[in-house]
Amino acid sequence: MEYPMACLIATPNVGQAFHEVLHNWYYGLLGTNESLYAWMDEGFTTYAYDLVWSQYLDDFVAAHPGNKRSKSVRDYFASLLPSLHSEQYTNYFKLQQSGLEEPLSTHADHFNTKVAYDIGDYGKGDIFLAQLGYIVGASVRDHILHEYYRVWRFKHPNGNDFIRIAEKVSGIKLDWYKEYWLYTTKFIDYGIDSAWEENGKTNLRLRMVGKMPMPLDVKLEFRDGRSEIEYIPQYLMFGGKPVEDSRIPRVTYDPWKWTSPYYILTVNHPLKDLKDAEIDPSRLMADVNRKNNRVEF
Repeated sequence: MEYPMACLIATPNVGQAFHEVLHNWYYGLLGTNESLYAWMDEGFTTYAYDLVWSQYLDDFVAAHPGNKRSKSVRDYFASLLPSLHSEQYTNYFKLQQSGLEEPLSTHADHFNTKVAYDIGDYGKGDIFLAQLGYIVGASVRDHILHEYYRVWRFKHPNGNDFIRIAEKVSGIKLDWYKEYWLYTTKFIDYGIDSAWEENGKTNLRLRMVGKMPMPLDVKLEFRDGRSEIEYIPQYLMFGGKPVEDSRIPRVTYDPWKWTSPYYILTVNHPLKDLKDAEIDPSRLMADVNRKNNRVEF
């Protein structure tokens, strides 16, 4: 159990220690009401825990060069957590498919089941920040967190306070993200429906299967080894994220209006040049069915 400047841990557990100590940041410096806004308290702490735990494992191996045991420890945990935050995404997908999910706006004392509280506030709260990095860009998200601390330290922020900071820093409207992710259980599911060539250009018909709108990164892989990102902002954003990787060309398209179930993405390349196309190669968008995200040509 965590208290400001004091943590009670029943058994030796490094990971548990990280989590409880990090609570001192979100619980002590940023005094969020953990009953009303458990997704901010437990969720933001879990997000920070994932970062610290990953760095700890890397530092553990670096501190023991040539030690096979240290590498086996790192490989073991890497097999459990193949990518940062992946455990939280996996748990959220299971919760969503179980039918037990409840809105994150639910008071911590009033969830119907413990699994809905645990995976919701810890896991889906963690994903809130990881996915925010997908929407506005990782570096912008990090700037948001620094500004959030600067403005709201030693105060009592709520979800609206955080989103307002995020909007000011990013220059993007984000109230829709807060409303969908916190106040509903609508889910994200996008897919590539079909592809055809017309006048030397390739048309990809994208389908919005779920009811939660999102911006899309679609990565094209060419047969000659080149790559390209096709970026489709969400209309509700009234803006877009900056280019995140200057090594890969990016083309920005007209925004996808959330009321339309389909979007025709016309790329300036013949179909014969394409090897495959994939929605969200970063895997940071919490798409509940990734089987329809990729097609090979």
